[in-house]
Amino acid sequence: MIRQRLRNLLTKLYPDEDIVIDYVPKDKKGDYSTNLAFKIASRTGEKPETVAERIAKKVKDPLIADTIVYPPGFINFEISKKFLLDSLFEPLEINLGNGKKVLIEFVSVNPTGPINIVNARAAAIGDSLIRVLNKTGFKAEAEYYINDQGRQTDLLAISIRERINQLKGKKAKIPEDGYHGEYLIDLAREVDSKGISEVEEIRRFAVNHFINEHKNTLKNFGVEFDYWIRESDVYQKGLVDKVLKILNEKGLTYNKDNALFFRATQFGDTEDRVIITSQKRHTYLLPDIAYHLDKISRGYDQLINIWGPDHHGYIKRLIGGIIALGYTNDLIKIIIAQEVKLKRGGEYIKMSKRAGTFTSLDQLLAEIPKDVVRFFFLTRSCSQHLDFDLDLARKQSEDNPVYYVQYAYARIRSIIRFAREKGLELPETPELSLIDKEEEFDLLKSILRFPEVLEDVVRNLDPYPITYYLIDLARNFHYFYQKYRVVGDDRKLSGARLFLVNKTAQTISDGLNLIGVSCPERM
Repeated sequence: MIRQRLRNLLTKLYPDEDIVIDYVPKDKKGDYSTNLAFKIASRTGEKPETVAERIAKKVKDPLIADTIVYPPGFINFEISKKFLLDSLFEPLEINLGNGKKVLIEFVSVNPTGPINIVNARAAAIGDSLIRVLNKTGFKAEAEYYINDQGRQTDLLAISIRERINQLKGKKAKIPEDGYHGEYLIDLAREVDSKGISEVEEIRRFAVNHFINEHKNTLKNFGVEFDYWIRESDVYQKGLVDKVLKILNEKGLTYNKDNALFFRATQFGDTEDRVIITSQKRHTYLLPDIAYHLDKISRGYDQLINIWGPDHHGYIKRLIGGIIALGYTNDLIKIIIAQEVKLKRGGEYIKMSKRAGTFTSLDQLLAEIPKDVVRFFFLTRSCSQHLDFDLDLARKQSEDNPVYYVQYAYARIRSIIRFAREKGLELPETPELSLIDKEEEFDLLKSILRFPEVLEDVVRNLDPYPITYYLIDLARNFHYFYQKYRVVGDDRKLSGARLFLVNKTAQTISDGLNLIGVSCPERM
């Protein structure tokens, strides 16, 4: 990677500095930039521009064609054209993980209803991270945790029983905090037809129904998991009792008001947390800590959880539990995937799962193609709320960024087919010295930035830069294609341009594959 090579050059000169390399804005000369002079000047009292000039004189490498100092002290590096052209022959190989084992748990929807669009966004994020990590030298696996125990599944069973009563002409007395959505009516009819009447049997049947439904929905969304782990499995392994014993022996629990509390404040939480209620029911926290002990026992180097925005306050208590067991907090990273709001005709659509007024992933996929949904979910950082414009998503034009990127790929494939019809095959050793136009080099530089984009995704554990990169790459291709013919009378130049656009297509294909979006050969 060019950026890494520049970073290494500066690190050799200034080993104690934290070197940051950024891209140069298009209105400035150069390709990469560093603010190193400002950091040094803040300590020496010199002017940043003076320091920048001194640094610029020291940095020498065939990679660099020119070094430019911009007031008040930025150092810009222009990359050698020969180096850029030579780099086009190199395959994409990027090893950031060195075989590090990573487990990402995501979606993990309670088996009480269909997958909603916030969980669907987490699915797109998690699956893309798995793909990127495995592309960059990690051994990443996907896991789905099923909360098949506890009060929510009990409320589900009671709600279904009341729907059965309703089907028999009685009044449905669904608990206030139960599930009121009409999506349970068909399930209640099925349960009744099978003669299932006991609440525990209803709960077991309904949980399995929604687990299977979730698996099918996610498969249709292009997301598959290596492991599906049930909360009941964690109990059966004795891990909940094991965790409780450890916490008790360490003096990290106490009784108050007939409930058992975990001393979470000792680990940075705002208050101690109940782990066994006065009714002797386990809260979510106790089995969740036990579940993470199970994850750790499987030998992963890094645990990553992707949660919804309603779980933000849960982070410190879970990490506190892991630390209480004797592990370090850097073993686990928790990502919050923020809310998704659907818009139609400029208006937001209101959603509530328990009221049954939500849009499920199945409903969304019935209206919007999978490729578009996955791409749109990744057009904002995980930490940002996402407005999903249904009107834009339905457009099959270049206004829709998914089609804009896919069209660039399809256009290049069409160009390659046309070249073959003209008897021109992709050359193995093209004369890339014939590449000399500004638009050609803009496209070339964009291709070579792909590994750097993946490095950013891995560092921040957020795949959204891929969508913006692909849009920019497609834009650079379209700018080039509008101005120059690829296949012309000059066969050597045509061969060089074919090589360039084919690399573009390969990069688009790689990028779309990493976010689970297809590459149509024709559009």
